[in-house]
Amino acid sequence: RIIPLLALHLREHATDLLTNDILSELQKHHRDSTQHNLVLAMELLRLIDLFKASGINVVPFKGTVSAMLSYGDMALRACGDIDLLVLPDNHDKAEKLLEAEGYSVKERYQDALQSTLLHEQRRIYIDLHWGIPAGLLRLDTAPLWEDLTEINLLDRPLSTFSRCDTLLVMAINATKEYWRPSLHHLSEIAALTGSYTDGDWMVAFHRARRIGCQRMLVAALLFAHRLLDMELPSAGPVRLFSHRGINRVVDELQDHLFLESGEQKNNAAMQLIHHASAQSYYLSLTDSSLRRSSDWLKWAVTPNSSDKAVIKLPAHLSFLYYFVRPLRLLVKRWQ
Repeated sequence: RIIPLLALHLREHATDLLTNDILSELQKHHRDSTQHNLVLAMELLRLIDLFKASGINVVPFKGTVSAMLSYGDMALRACGDIDLLVLPDNHDKAEKLLEAEGYSVKERYQDALQSTLLHEQRRIYIDLHWGIPAGLLRLDTAPLWEDLTEINLLDRPLSTFSRCDTLLVMAINATKEYWRPSLHHLSEIAALTGSYTDGDWMVAFHRARRIGCQRMLVAALLFAHRLLDMELPSAGPVRLFSHRGINRVVDELQDHLFLESGEQKNNAAMQLIHHASAQSYYLSLTDSSLRRSSDWLKWAVTPNSSDKAVIKLPAHLSFLYYFVRPLRLLVKRWQ
């Protein structure tokens, strides 16, 4: 996704590193990527008109839209699909509209809060969201509809999330999947916030707190700081930047980013390195202290197969496993 950006900076700052073969390959990739982005942008504008005519509120985001907001040029980000957000009550109606346009539903992901549709003939994918994933985090996406901004896409006005909310969605996408982190989210965050003032950061953290993604924003900024040397804000909840749990999340993302391709093919990318479970990873990113406490307590006392393997109890004494589990966890912790 960052090859167009890489090619731009190599041509500007390191032409001596480029052989003719590499330069030719980069130019071809940039040409193909730009052409594909153009097709996606034209289809997006066409669909927006159809949704509007059908009375369905829809907000495009990510892809060409975030490229325009971050870089002012949609060609600087390789885009794979079209992402649209609709209200939950309109999702079925929006799906049917797309099906009437030749798209077919390939999958519905309840946790990702989206369905994926494909136009077989044109090979265009659409992710139709009814919320912002991950569902496990229970983010409040209603405020996103309250503050839309207008950008220019192919000389047409297009409504999307505000620059502040676009940053929050980028941060969510940068941290929501520990097994599949990507540099393009970080480069967009760095570009989008390059001119941020303390006042801008205060607004961003306030919005993040309202939506429930403040910890995700901090983790994404720490990740961008580590990899791209992005300057961290001096305003906002600065204490969170040294929070052990959030830094462990960044460790998880960083280590997965640099997994060898062979390890990824062997599903090693799904294996957690710094967390005991996916639940503990997401709890570290959850803003609500009440939910973190209740979920940790539930995790600490609910027996699983490992607890039952420690000691075999008859059915009428199975309630004792609720005491066995915390004892086993304590022993494991202090070994």
